[in-house]
Amino acid sequence: MPRRAERKERPALRQASGKGSRVLVVEDEPTVARLIADVLEDEGFDVDVLLDGREALNRAARESYNLVICDMKMPGLDGQKFYKSLERVGNPLHERFLFVTGDIVAAQTQEFLRRNDLPHVAKLSRVEGLTEKVHWVLESKVRRESAVTSTRKDAARNG
Repeated sequence: MPRRAERKERPALRQASGKGSRVLVVEDEPTVARLIADVLEDEGFDVDVLLDGREALNRAARESYNLVICDMKMPGLDGQKFYKSLERVGNPLHERFLFVTGDIVAAQTQEFLRRNDLPHVAKLSRVEGLTEKVHWVLESKVRRESAVTSTRKDAARNG
């Protein structure tokens, strides 16, 4: 019986987390980028698509996003360098990252994702797998922010 209650609650939570959230999709294959954008727009997300990592880095510095979905392998500035650049400058977007990659078997890719504890989905995975990961990343960020706020309030009361 608890399982049914969980399932009934999830769609409402997912719909609420997509509405009004801005997502930056960084993918050098236009067809894949458009597919990801279409799926997310159907979920209520506001999506910007960029086909170039350098352009995406500039956009991330100027605009605010709730999430970035990025291909791992791209010409020029690849996904790893894009992520590390955001992390190096302290852009909080590096904490709300989801990689979409066709290269999940390469040891270097696996090591990078594991070392940085980064969520990812296979490039040709089910649409549901993508949307589930997107919502999980956004919801985990909300949980972390809520825990920090709660800790600060407790410290202020006890301080």
